Amino acid sequence: MAHDGVRVAVRTRPISKKEQQLGSKCCVVLDQARAEDGYNGTIFAYGQTGSGKTWTMMGNDEKPGLIPQLNMNLFRMVKEMSTEKEGGGEEEKGEEGKKAEETTISFLITVSYIEIYNEVIMDLLNPSDKKLLVRESPDLGVYVQGASLVVCKSEADVMRLVNQGGAVRKVAATQMNATSSRSHSVFTIKVEKRTFEKTEEKTKETMLTSKINLVDLAGSERASKTGASGDTLKEGAAINKSLMALGQVINALGDLAKGKNVHIPYRDSQLTRLLQESLGGNASTLMVAALSPADYNHDETLTTLQYARRVKMVENKVEKNEDVHEKEVRKLKEEIEELKAMLAKGGGGAEGAGGAGESEADKEKAREMMEKIKELEEGKSGAWEEKERLSRELEEERGRNMGVAIGGIIENVKEEKIRCMKKIKKLQNHRGKNVEKGKKGKADYGKLKKGMEGDMERYKALQGDFEAMADGSAEKDKAEVALAELLDKIEEVRGSLVEKKKDLLRLKEDNEKIDEELIEARAELVSAGEVLNQNDDLRKKIVEEERKKFEATKDEYLEKELREERERIETERDKIKSEHKGNRIEMMKRLGALKVEMNKERSTKEVLLQNELDMKAKECTEREEEIRMLKEEIARKDERAVELEVGGEEKDEEIKGLREELERERNKRGEVEGEVEMSLAREKELMDVEDGEGAVEIMMEGVNRERKLYQEKYEEMKALLRQAMIDVVYLSKKVKALGG
Repeated sequence: MAHDGVRVAVRTRPISKKEQQLGSKCCVVLDQARAEDGYNGTIFAYGQTGSGKTWTMMGNDEKPGLIPQLNMNLFRMVKEMSTEKEGGGEEEKGEEGKKAEETTISFLITVSYIEIYNEVIMDLLNPSDKKLLVRESPDLGVYVQGASLVVCKSEADVMRLVNQGGAVRKVAATQMNATSSRSHSVFTIKVEKRTFEKTEEKTKETMLTSKINLVDLAGSERASKTGASGDTLKEGAAINKSLMALGQVINALGDLAKGKNVHIPYRDSQLTRLLQESLGGNASTLMVAALSPADYNHDETLTTLQYARRVKMVENKVEKNEDVHEKEVRKLKEEIEELKAMLAKGGGGAEGAGGAGESEADKEKAREMMEKIKELEEGKSGAWEEKERLSRELEEERGRNMGVAIGGIIENVKEEKIRCMKKIKKLQNHRGKNVEKGKKGKADYGKLKKGMEGDMERYKALQGDFEAMADGSAEKDKAEVALAELLDKIEEVRGSLVEKKKDLLRLKEDNEKIDEELIEARAELVSAGEVLNQNDDLRKKIVEEERKKFEATKDEYLEKELREERERIETERDKIKSEHKGNRIEMMKRLGALKVEMNKERSTKEVLLQNELDMKAKECTEREEEIRMLKEEIARKDERAVELEVGGEEKDEEIKGLREELERERNKRGEVEGEVEMSLAREKELMDVEDGEGAVEIMMEGVNRERKLYQEKYEEMKALLRQAMIDVVYLSKKVKALGG
């Protein structure tokens, strides 16, 4: 076990290309170069908010950060070492032939990505409402129970997961950073290396595991500088609390390195619990201290440097991570070798029966150990394959949850964008009103000031005249009163000018505040737009990846579906054939019952039809009587119209209108008579229908329709007759009046 202190790299934003190259080389080599040998490594970035921690860890496409560079170098190493290496000829085997004749090395790379948000651990690769827990075991050390473990075959797979997890990570805009991380994130790459060494006598398998933790801490922040409020303020408080717990752990580890007996408060925070192996445990650790070059952040920069100085005092205990099964296998093999040596020394049979019994017991024990070794080796191979299988099964659920999470984030960002736009519009309207008020205020101020200056000139002139006047004269008394009134007016205007000036200053301050809010709202709008574009692009990439996966498995899927569909059709066909025979008999029975029921229903309908026909005939008789009465009424109106026509030429227009109305009533009468004739023809047609069932249906439909039509016409004719009677009475009175 080696003691390894925590290393510290300081970076200031912005940095030169040379410094960036040197720093990147230092960080990447520290962890990746030892991963192949089974050693753990950790890189974590620390600093105030907006100092460039996330940029250091991630970078962008043009300037990749530590995670992309480490990822690229890691898979380059895997590609170089995952080739089959064969030994030379007989010369390299030696006398006993125990040297490796053939060596095969393979790797399994798995990743997980979690965030600590308000002391709650969430899975970024399979986002859901599920809260994860930190566990610890002698074999696995500290780990997150339930975190998604995804197998990666290439660096592109790793970067895809990094981008997907980063898209659902909690961020918010502050005055210090438009995309401030509101959570700590831990991206873990687990490297498992399996080596087969085949010799003439046996095949040896070894397993080494290493874990690389890449930690992006949320920045320490002051509310006075970030302008945080509401949820953002609560998030900042949780961030500062966890960073304070981290500082206490580092202080305690520093005291421990000095020989003091102190308690290490790892359990005070989820962050320190996860970094337990990285600080004072089994890992090579590097801290990147991110500094801001602005003198405005002098205090935060000093705090970060003091933090880095304390971290350098922490000592880790680094050791190689062999597989648990591998250790047990090696122990069993050592016992077998000891038993073989004992058997070799006690051979020859000189010790009698007792010696022979011990020899048989030792052989049995050796056989049991060999069986156990075989089971453990099979278990190792099965565990490796099981991880790959579980990772494949997880992809469907992960893709579904990731799509839902990103969709939710996009909707939230859209709502935030709309809110920002409304806020900007409201602020602009408010500022516009203030500008108008300012213009009006300035105009009023200038007008008042100009008027006051005129009053002051008049006051000076009156004062000169007043002094020239004789004492005790009436004119001087009058001038004195005028001077006093003018002075009061000047003082009143001066007071108004002071108030106007205060109002203008308030408007100016209000506009400055609005300008600050506008800048902040526009920054939030730009930030929301960038997040929306990034997440939208990521969702498109996810859809494209799913499409490619579907294309790759489409033929197999379609063949499987076609086979299942054929089997289903065959099953349905057999089922239909077996049921067809019984169904036919049942259908015949039901058909007979339906015929009987139909005959009964037809008889009932014929009776109802006859009743309806009788009622219809009665209604027709009544309608004919009404038409006759209408004809008589119209005839009387015709006679009355003639009488009115004789009454006077000056009433020609009114009589003409009455005639037109009577003509319309005649037309209505014709329409009614036509409808009656159509109704009678319809009834005759229905009586001639031979099919009783069809006649019932036609008659019922016609009766209902014609009943409704007659009722409407009847009401309309009654209304017309009523109005005509009123008109006749009115005209009669008019004619009598004219005649008199």
